Amino acid sequence: MQNRIFSIDSPKAVKAQEYGYLNAIHYLAPHDLSGFQLCPHASAGCLALCLGWESGQAGMVKHDSDMNSVRLSRIAKARRFMRERGAYMIDVIRSTELVIARAKRMGFKPCVRMNGSSDIAWEGIRINVGMIAAHPKLAPYLGMNLFEIFPDVAFVDYTKNPKRFDRTLPANYHLTFSRAEDNETTARQLLFRGINVAIVFAGDKPVTWCGFSVIDGDKHDLRQLDPRGSRGFVIGLSPKGRKAKRDTSGFVVR
Repeated sequence: MQNRIFSIDSPKAVKAQEYGYLNAIHYLAPHDLSGFQLCPHASAGCLALCLGWESGQAGMVKHDSDMNSVRLSRIAKARRFMRERGAYMIDVIRSTELVIARAKRMGFKPCVRMNGSSDIAWEGIRINVGMIAAHPKLAPYLGMNLFEIFPDVAFVDYTKNPKRFDRTLPANYHLTFSRAEDNETTARQLLFRGINVAIVFAGDKPVTWCGFSVIDGDKHDLRQLDPRGSRGFVIGLSPKGRKAKRDTSGFVVR
């Protein structure tokens, strides 16, 4: 297996254990930093503050253009995902099986986030005949996406692509829209449709935003536990990383 597919030891992932879940997060190099566009709807503010590049171990560099082992690993994984899709999916499936087994040993339920630092429509990635021709191990999964292969696993993600909410998503895939400085109108429209929206707030999180109830999204990353209704809820988040705390682009609501 090339590179580690999932991270289960980040502060965000560890928080999930307090709620009875083992949270596995899949990080790839964001936007086009690998030479492939994996965040087609990212705003300028989002790109400047990306958690998958600017915070945690990935952000531990002296200069913005510097590389470290975490950044290089995420670039390598993104390139392999794009160039060797079948082989990469074998690793994703096997790694998910390992997460399930580890969660069972620890007495937790598994929860997987595939877009820790990307915005890929995983519901549309299905095992096809070409993948199987190159990798016969995938034969049992012909025509299936990851959520269908693991129907008992909770998957969560954030997205800036509103069109993903126009299709029927798998029942075990809990998708939250992410507000940015350039999509606030869309965010409000989705809230009126009953879709939850994540918003980064500077300072204390408000009780409501534009008339919609705000809940604390920093307690955990288990978005499947969030309330849902005919009107969406705002998932309030705090800015992470030194750049985000100083942001004035409008990405962080002040």
